[in-house]
Amino acid sequence: MKYNDLKCSLKEVLSTQATSYDYEETLDFITAKCYELGASNVEIDQYDNLYVTKGKADVYPCVVSHTDTVHDIYKEYKVYSVKGNFVAYDSNKMQQVGVGGDDKVGIWICLEALRHFDNIKVCFFAQEEIGCVGSSFADADFFSDVGYAFECDRKGNKDFVQESSGVKMFGNEFKNLISPSLKKFGYSITDGGVTDVHEIAQDMGIACANMSCGYYNPHSDKEYVNVKDAVNTLNLVKELITKLGESMHKHKAENTYGGYGYGYKSYGTTMSGTQGGKSWTWGKSAKMSSPKEEKKIVNNSKEFGSCDLCGAISTDGCDFCVVDTSSNVNKSEPCSCGGVKREYGVGDTTYKHCYGCGYYEDVKVPF
Repeated sequence: MKYNDLKCSLKEVLSTQATSYDYEETLDFITAKCYELGASNVEIDQYDNLYVTKGKADVYPCVVSHTDTVHDIYKEYKVYSVKGNFVAYDSNKMQQVGVGGDDKVGIWICLEALRHFDNIKVCFFAQEEIGCVGSSFADADFFSDVGYAFECDRKGNKDFVQESSGVKMFGNEFKNLISPSLKKFGYSITDGGVTDVHEIAQDMGIACANMSCGYYNPHSDKEYVNVKDAVNTLNLVKELITKLGESMHKHKAENTYGGYGYGYKSYGTTMSGTQGGKSWTWGKSAKMSSPKEEKKIVNNSKEFGSCDLCGAISTDGCDFCVVDTSSNVNKSEPCSCGGVKREYGVGDTTYKHCYGCGYYEDVKVPF
């Protein structure tokens, strides 16, 4: 697919909404898309994990993601493209909200991999954000003929996670096979926090990895997705699968911690909490896990900012809550309120605004 087509398909995925307790919309969207993209079999288990197979192979490559986000569901939610980034805006609240790149970018990469390859398996796990619940109960039969698994569920644009909270998910042989591709796409092997492949690596005995995929400021209203970085990750995944092919890469997950803790499984717990004003409880034998690592990542994309006071979305900060200066004003005209309407921006991003009454016109992102 061409870049603009990929951008449109990414926006389509980001426009869905899901939480850890309400993800029917996203599941319905994914199911329909999987059949549209040629899936030969789509199944859902009792934990709401979605298992998808395309083609016929003795050994399948596999890409996984999770269906939930930490964000609430908004009635007036819409995704906008701003200077190479996707952001979300709730016109009911009149402010920027989280776009859910964690892990809707991962969902998008799963779907695009399904589109691209004739023989592949993809899996969408439920409730990762409340403790990798779905992947804790992953179907071993589904993974019995999977040779390796990738997940795209990490902020930034350069991390390729080998060790997940003390669990080494692939060894040196696999590392040597993938290293040229990682270098080509600007990735480096590093350590990271828990996500679904942390569970798969331990339970299924295959090489697994998690990687950065172009979302930033996750778990916040200022979250955004850089399109160029997301596409770069997709292209990395495509190249890795093309090079590795339909081959088995067994790996016994090594726990690098000597003490009791990370990397171990503790069954028999009950998990509960609240999100979006609703309560949820998971009464099955859920496994608790460590929270995602908040490691600082150097971001080569332009940092995206917004105004906490008025909600303005701009890569240059707030346009409305500061005194106008001649450096960013093209021309001005009288406003009906008695103030002055000033024109800002260039090209299709030009807009008029009156600081006195709040009047605006031709703003690319409505407030």
